[in-house]
Amino acid sequence: MKIIRFLFLVFLIVGCNYNPNNSDYVPPSIIWSTSDEMPSFKDCDEFDLDSERKMCFESKILNMIYSNLDLKEVIVPKKINDTLYLSLLIDNKGKVSLTDSKNIDKLTTYIPNFELLLSQSIEKIPPLFPATKTNIGVPVSTKFKLPLIIKSN
Repeated sequence: MKIIRFLFLVFLIVGCNYNPNNSDYVPPSIIWSTSDEMPSFKDCDEFDLDSERKMCFESKILNMIYSNLDLKEVIVPKKINDTLYLSLLIDNKGKVSLTDSKNIDKLTTYIPNFELLLSQSIEKIPPLFPATKTNIGVPVSTKFKLPLIIKSN
């Protein structure tokens, strides 16, 4: 037990006196480039062109949100035809979460719990392949903005 305390004390003293200006360590450059991999689903990795993979990814994630969005029993007093703009975070483990939504106020007027339903829908998306920083080979978190069109009959 005394050895552990001594090591902790040594670590604490060294850590507090650490000066990054006196270090030779150079972290790898983190600059997003066209060779980096955006988040993806297995099905979308079959495409060769980045533009096709991006379209596949956006289409698939929006279809998952729509299919998970439970609005079957919602009745609205007038027709709705609105576009929300979702800001999604895909973390370095591939988990998707909602960070922001624009134009949601109109919908919550007619569907008060819409924001909750939307969050639940996004939480049901299974983990996907996270973005990868190819020059250092590590998964990274990314944000995406996608339009979500909501229409009523």
